[in-house]
Amino acid sequence: MKHLFIPTLLCLAVLSLFSNCKETTMNKIPDNAIVRVSIGYYPPEQEAAVEEKLETVFKEKIMPAVKKLNGSIYYFVAVDKEKKSITNESLWETREDAMQMAEMKEMLEMAKEFIELGVEFSEITNHEMIWQLPENME
Repeated sequence: MKHLFIPTLLCLAVLSLFSNCKETTMNKIPDNAIVRVSIGYYPPEQEAAVEEKLETVFKEKIMPAVKKLNGSIYYFVAVDKEKKSITNESLWETREDAMQMAEMKEMLEMAKEFIELGVEFSEITNHEMIWQLPENME
């Protein structure tokens, strides 16, 4: 069984392939914001294919679709080459906003493509934000 420890502040350390979904990065983040985390593990022999898909097709299809959703604040995609893991982490104004991802057609289609490459996904989680760094901006 794979160990699924995710550092609470992963957002601060990931390589962002997606720009801020809002027009400005200085917006105050709502106190009830939701951090949505999706983790997948890929076979070592599929590393290049997974990275290529994340950097091109995934970005081209997912970024425009996420920008259209209500409440999208940030979206990050990262790869842990040591653990052969990919992470999608997003920040949403409300839980309802975050749950739009569960039915987003483009994301469901991309999940199938990654599964075909041998990626095994953990259950997606939606976390209520407790605190953040830097502290909330006005």
